[in-house]
Amino acid sequence: MFLKPTLTMAQKQVLVMTPKLQQAIKILQMPRLELSQYITQQMNENPLLELEETYDDIEGNSEEEIKSNSDELEDVVSETEVDLETGLPEDNTANDSDLPEPDITSDNFGDVNWEEYFEDSGIENSEWEEPSEEDRQDNIPVAEESLQEHLLWQLEMSVISKSDYGIGEAIIGNINDDGYLTADVREIAESIGCNVSDVERVLQLIQSFDPMGVGARELRECLLIQLRQLGLEDTVAHKIVEGNYLKDLGTNRLPQIAKSLKVGLDLVRTAVTVIASLEPKPGRQFSSVKPEYIVPDVIVEKIDGKYNVLMNDHGPRLRFNSYYRGLLSSSDLLRDEDRKYIQSQIESASWLLESIESRRKTILKVTESIFDVQRDFLEKGPKYLKPLTLKDIANEVGVHEATVSRVVRNRYVQTPQGIFELKRFFSSGISTEDGGMASSISVKEIIKNIVDNEDPKNPLSDKDIETILSKRGFKIARRTIAKYRNGLNIPPSSKRKQW
Repeated sequence: MFLKPTLTMAQKQVLVMTPKLQQAIKILQMPRLELSQYITQQMNENPLLELEETYDDIEGNSEEEIKSNSDELEDVVSETEVDLETGLPEDNTANDSDLPEPDITSDNFGDVNWEEYFEDSGIENSEWEEPSEEDRQDNIPVAEESLQEHLLWQLEMSVISKSDYGIGEAIIGNINDDGYLTADVREIAESIGCNVSDVERVLQLIQSFDPMGVGARELRECLLIQLRQLGLEDTVAHKIVEGNYLKDLGTNRLPQIAKSLKVGLDLVRTAVTVIASLEPKPGRQFSSVKPEYIVPDVIVEKIDGKYNVLMNDHGPRLRFNSYYRGLLSSSDLLRDEDRKYIQSQIESASWLLESIESRRKTILKVTESIFDVQRDFLEKGPKYLKPLTLKDIANEVGVHEATVSRVVRNRYVQTPQGIFELKRFFSSGISTEDGGMASSISVKEIIKNIVDNEDPKNPLSDKDIETILSKRGFKIARRTIAKYRNGLNIPPSSKRKQW
């Protein structure tokens, strides 16, 4: 067989991800805060863009205002004499050179009656006063103290030798953010060259520090330290922890614990209450992890009996820089390479503005379509959610499922029922006896409500919940109920029982 190179032609369809398309997709899935940072970055990189100081919500703008960005591009490229910011002819726009120069001579300043000025402005004394030491202290920002700093401060306040202080520093350096000692005492002794007994002795001192339970090596020791500091060493609670009954406690085997300790069930229940009040992670109060505040991207409000979807997009807004537009229209002042550079930056800026506006319109359309289906949720709450898929919304809006997925991912909506992630409104369906479908999320809410209202001394099994749901018209298997229950972090009936 003879082989030789040949040229062939074939037609095939492929999707090419151009840089502009990649940018549009990237902007579409950006959360509100990230988009604001991206806009600021683009403004710094592109001299044709500048930042407006303030602006109202885009949803309040007219269609003509929304369209203005693309119109500006056409005006600039065609070198018209229209001002891009005001919409007025070029002749009506004053140049900087036309403005009167401010007179800042010393004579003019000398004519001002400063005493009268301060009097009129309500300032009794125009002289600057040295702030007091108390004022200075009040204005100093307070730095948050870490767990290690808190422990070192207590170590410094302790009356100990220099060598014990060094051992204490080594121990505190091996205590994690939860307050537990992560290194073995032998390792600490070897690392600093001292006896194990000395490390144990200093460790006992640190375990007496605040917060209670700090310096423990495992949960059992942590709880025992707290019970000892609370003066509860001779109680049933101490016996439960010391006797390694924590596993039985986790499985709610209270009668077995009472039988082993030869005490009444009431005493065991009281001991459980005491143990539950202890802190399993003593260092948690010093955690540097801050709560994350959710800012909704979209707001659904009921106005005059009708639900309206609004964009929550207060933030930086871009516009074309009139100075460079003026340069482009002045052909005599620009070299060819300068003109090409400005035109390329105009194209880049225009595409950015179009992508941002496209993002806004897509988010609004998707959200409106979601709540056209989930109107009962807005009126009555999560129990009335309906089954909904990405494909349903994609067909309604006229976009691909992947686009809908990018819109709802990590994006939140504020509704009359609270703030929710948009993807929460998508769920599979559960068949009902009347031939309809119910959202799996609404079924979970019903299961949670059933468990919340059960008799704690006689909790409902998954079979009991299945029977109740069946009476309400839901066809759902017991294994599915167990799956939903686990997803709601609801333990089985054996662990929910209160003896």
